[in-house]
Amino acid sequence: MQPTFNEVINQVEKLLSNNSEWNDRYGEYAKTIINNLSQIQRKKKLFHEWAPLFLYMNISNAKGKMDFHLRYHGQDVAILKTDNSSAKISTKTFDKKNLRDFNCNIKLDNSNWRSKEATKFREYFSSNPKRSKTAGKGNEEHRIESLLLTELSKKKSQNKIFCGIQPVKIGGFSRFQMPTPIKASKIDKLSYSGKYGGGIDILARVGKGKGTKLCIMEIKDENTSKEPPMKVILQGIAYATFIHELLRSTKGELWWKIFGFKGKLPEALEINVACGMPLSTNPQLNDKNFALKKISIPNYKKDSLILHYFYFDKNITSVDTSFFE
Repeated sequence: MQPTFNEVINQVEKLLSNNSEWNDRYGEYAKTIINNLSQIQRKKKLFHEWAPLFLYMNISNAKGKMDFHLRYHGQDVAILKTDNSSAKISTKTFDKKNLRDFNCNIKLDNSNWRSKEATKFREYFSSNPKRSKTAGKGNEEHRIESLLLTELSKKKSQNKIFCGIQPVKIGGFSRFQMPTPIKASKIDKLSYSGKYGGGIDILARVGKGKGTKLCIMEIKDENTSKEPPMKVILQGIAYATFIHELLRSTKGELWWKIFGFKGKLPEALEINVACGMPLSTNPQLNDKNFALKKISIPNYKKDSLILHYFYFDKNITSVDTSFFE
């Protein structure tokens, strides 16, 4: 039987309370990332991002080597490393998949970013090669996430279907997926998985000025009865509950800064939780019953989660959403 909104929140809070190691671990993550931010930003000045190849940096790299991944349609195709004066690109880890999935046989081994070989690699992906049918099914979800991130990243409202929403990025420019210690793929069997929990598909900021709120977006590439919107929003609630506890932890202010907020963490914290998936031709599958529901967080009288939906076409050119209603 599917749990209720409050049951998911209570279960996640219980898991976090019984496995408190996350508190110190994420606290150390935050301190190290904050200390590395200026260096990460300096590294970015050594090269230019060339769409449709987009920069991606996971939390491990942000607190460690500070290397960048290059992704095409949401899939890793190269690693970008920098020193004090230059950037170098390597495809060694991805050569087989680049050939299999994109018919790309250009191999780079720490080539200079400005070299002829690296330029040829960028030009190849600038031609927008189609993904092979032999590619893994999960890559379609990555493609949709990448399209959404591109749409959300637009600075001007003209031709932007998600006005008032910007994705959270490391250093303000690098895409990333926020990890959690919670595994929520089976919503009726939530579990604590430590360093191997689930990641938030898209973390974003919604609104303007002091009214800007953090948003947890759970994205799917299909809208079916097997994984309906209600199940997806419950997964989002599970991850949002962790983010809430993280922001209310001793290093919450640091995470608030990492997430791109300049002011202090609000006394009354509202976090948006959104379910995003393709619009179904079956109206019954486009569930909107949970839209704008406000769920209180136990032990935090002023804090809450606000639920949203957004349904889109496969190329993200139109959207039906509860945002800004």
